[in-house]
Amino acid sequence: MTRRVEDIREKIIEAAMRVFAQYGYFRAPISLVAREAGVSKGLIFWYFRSKDELILEVASRSLPLDVINDCLKTDLKGLELLNCLGGKYLDKYTNPMYRNLMLHTVSIEELYPTLRDKLREICEKRMVKIAERVYGKSGKEEIVKMRTFFGSLLCYTLRVPRNISRDEYLEILVKTVYGA
Repeated sequence: MTRRVEDIREKIIEAAMRVFAQYGYFRAPISLVAREAGVSKGLIFWYFRSKDELILEVASRSLPLDVINDCLKTDLKGLELLNCLGGKYLDKYTNPMYRNLMLHTVSIEELYPTLRDKLREICEKRMVKIAERVYGKSGKEEIVKMRTFFGSLLCYTLRVPRNISRDEYLEILVKTVYGA
């Protein structure tokens, strides 16, 4: 793809993210995405064969695979890896657009096998990799700790606690899950 083609495609995706975050995947018409992107409806269908294809692109971006993969690309282990994961997760999902998109995405996973597979990848395979890097092993207890970690991060983004700062929350969570 040429740079201009990539730029237009990205502009459409970013507009779709804003619209889908506000209205949900199925209530948002493509005409609204087109208006938000400043392009014609036909141009959207030139880049994406169907609304479902656009939904899958946006839904995939709403998941924390990028957060996990960015941290796993490093040499970080233990507490440092947990801090990387926690910090990047909170950075992404304290943004209302990403938080809403993720919730919409989880609600439609049964309609899209590729989304279900990506969620399985996160909740199963990636948890094993993270546990191995954090604890040096990936038994049942370590996997549950990793799921607890991500569940607690999700809970934070859904209802930010009033009496604890983001950094303090993350510090306590990391120590709790790591056992330090």
